[in-house]
Amino acid sequence: MIPILRINLKRAVGDSRLLLVATVLPIVFILATGLLAGSPKEPIGLVHPSPRLLALVARAGDLKVRLEPSRASMSDDILRGRVVAGLVTLPAAPGTIRVDFVAESDQTDAVQARTDIVALLDLMSAEGVHTKVTDATLARTHTEAPLSPFAYVAPADLVLFLGITVLVLSSGMVESRRLGMLRRLAAAPVTHRSLVAAQIVSFLVAGAAQAIGLLMVGRILFGVHWGNPFAVGLIIALLAVSYSGASVLIGSWSRTEEQAVAVAVVIGIAGGMLGGCMYPLSVVGSGIRDAGHLVPQAWAMDAFIALIYHHGTLSSVLPQIGALAGFAVVLSALGLRIYARTMYSPG
Repeated sequence: MIPILRINLKRAVGDSRLLLVATVLPIVFILATGLLAGSPKEPIGLVHPSPRLLALVARAGDLKVRLEPSRASMSDDILRGRVVAGLVTLPAAPGTIRVDFVAESDQTDAVQARTDIVALLDLMSAEGVHTKVTDATLARTHTEAPLSPFAYVAPADLVLFLGITVLVLSSGMVESRRLGMLRRLAAAPVTHRSLVAAQIVSFLVAGAAQAIGLLMVGRILFGVHWGNPFAVGLIIALLAVSYSGASVLIGSWSRTEEQAVAVAVVIGIAGGMLGGCMYPLSVVGSGIRDAGHLVPQAWAMDAFIALIYHHGTLSSVLPQIGALAGFAVVLSALGLRIYARTMYSPG
């Protein structure tokens, strides 16, 4: 087992194309897709706005507002990052508008929001309406941090590129078989299970290094709160075992390294698309959503969504973990069976 592990890892580290797929591309994809599909500019909360103010807001075009039922509700949304600031219309004499501009004490984006609001009030002043603005600040309180705009794309790209990386490693199996290494190992006093385990472990080590790196990048650079660390570790481990079993299958069936790489990339991207790595499965029909759960990526994405968006615990993602365990067992067993049949093939 140790020789196979050493050879596969040395081959993986020495392959610049694989290192590119495992490190640079996932980070670039997370950054690009997160910026393109990330959260838009937060709106300004309005409590009891006048019809004229709403009309001016509609004409402004680029100014986003959110109608709030009460000052308390608006204050809560400001503290939770749902609105950047708020405007409360107060009782006033006819021909007069009195408003409170409410913002969090340390919210720098509120300066631009206040400028936008004052510009609209100045238009009303030009129409003969007397306006008066007072400022109110909210004391900082311990509230739930808003989700990072990369909260979906970071786990999605982790699941996608972890699959592509581990599947592409199957080309090393083809090379080893072509060079006759597997036949020589088969002649040694080791079982087929040990040889398959060595292949899977080598894939797991490479996948674990990539996953740990992407988890740290997501947390440090993109502010993604991954959730329960034990649950996250189980999800990634079982997903990596599933990918490793599939990689053994690809390496056993492929006749050339180029064929293995091509098949691995196609299967990795297709599985990612079907499993919700390109778009949330919640936005597609039930038929496509059910079909997506034929691949492990969908179950991993369901688990990450539950952990990140709904602050799930280990027990809340046990169904997804169970499904991933099933994929891991089935794909590893198939890999063992196919590997034993093709071990003596020269490629």
